[in-house]
Amino acid sequence: MSRGPRLVAWTSTAEYVAVGEQLYAESPQDRHRGVLAVKAWRARARVPAAVDATATLVELQLADSTQPVSQQRLTLSMALIRFVNSILDLEQRTAVAQSMAVLARRIGMPAWFVELRHACTHEQVPSLRVLRAACAHALVWLDEHYWRRQTRALPEDTRDRVRAAVAEYVRARDSVKAAASKRNAGEFDAAKAALVALTGVLHSDAVGAHVVRVLLEPGVLVPNDKRLRARFPECTMPPQLARQSASLLRLLADVWGESVLFDELLSAICSALVPQSSDGGFEPATLGPSHAATLVAWVRWILDKHYQPVGSDIPSNVAVDDLLETCLRNPGYYSRAVLKAVSDADPVLGRELRPFVDYMGKALAALAAADARPVRSTVDAEEMRKEEELMQTRLDSLRGSPGSMDVDMDADVSVDADEPEPQPDARWAYDVRPGSPCPIGTLADGCVPDLELPLWIDDIPLFVTPA
Repeated sequence: MSRGPRLVAWTSTAEYVAVGEQLYAESPQDRHRGVLAVKAWRARARVPAAVDATATLVELQLADSTQPVSQQRLTLSMALIRFVNSILDLEQRTAVAQSMAVLARRIGMPAWFVELRHACTHEQVPSLRVLRAACAHALVWLDEHYWRRQTRALPEDTRDRVRAAVAEYVRARDSVKAAASKRNAGEFDAAKAALVALTGVLHSDAVGAHVVRVLLEPGVLVPNDKRLRARFPECTMPPQLARQSASLLRLLADVWGESVLFDELLSAICSALVPQSSDGGFEPATLGPSHAATLVAWVRWILDKHYQPVGSDIPSNVAVDDLLETCLRNPGYYSRAVLKAVSDADPVLGRELRPFVDYMGKALAALAAADARPVRSTVDAEEMRKEEELMQTRLDSLRGSPGSMDVDMDADVSVDADEPEPQPDARWAYDVRPGSPCPIGTLADGCVPDLELPLWIDDIPLFVTPA
């Protein structure tokens, strides 16, 4: 679930916005320049499906109409098939594939696009007039659902604007609960409308980059009052917290859909609880136990409301594959709590995850016991003092006789400091007569030693063959 920097084909945000404007310009020359720019992007890196589809449809609109009608029909039908497939495939997030009609309804794509794609694939290819009209409608849909929302999500202050709108919504909501009045109700309606207006123009990419990050900050889904937070090890969702946050989550889910919102929310919670997978949005040091327990409680709440166990006939709105992989790759106390939440929500997965959860529990208990066990020093203060006195005595004796080497390297450090000094006759000395200096690598007389081995050594076999 790690979300690091993403490689893009454009060099700057200004270039990205400029190419989008060229693709929808009135001048054919400007639109052709936009198509050429997207072709250059394709050579650099993978481009988003919406950008690729827009450039393809614009290129076909600008193409020479002198080609045979049958060839134009086949070309346009193939472009529309790729447009529908590439956009809807991005919404397949569940283990069981969902129908294209369901996916199209989820993202607001007209149903007749799916029907046209089916006709182009399995039935007779529609007429050229129908295909050209569909191409024009597809470009309008891409402009409304991708390009306009993308340009609104690009400013760097997007998170600050979202944070301010959410804070105003929470303040107005709490004011209504504290004292119900027409003024407070009006302020709450205004804050709600402002939040809907802001989030409605953001692209779905802004959900994971900005919105859910703000939701997980203290004061929104994690209350500032620690008495309202969850506690380990149960991580049960406090009823009051679930009631006061349900309206905000429902409002955001109506804007982007439950699948997009809660998938991104699970991903962000995992990044916060597992520091190894974080992309820099959270600081592990600031994540206290009650904060982490509340995040795990939200995982349980999301799985309980929007996840369907393996084998269920009802499609699930959220997927847990990335969540499981991240927690299993980064074992820890918080990741074990998330795995337990998934096990409780899905009995089938629970049976498979139980060995890993039990092993993590035993490993964490062993580490906690090792940290709690007192470490006893092998040398106490009195022994250390005696050893220092002994070493000082021997150092003094060495200073008194420069040519002596009376230090016993194998001596027992536990010998009492008042042991008798070695007698002079027990010492040994070496000849310290000054010699003549010589270059490094030569003998005392200045000769270079011959280190070559005799040639007859080469004739000696390394391994003797047994008779």
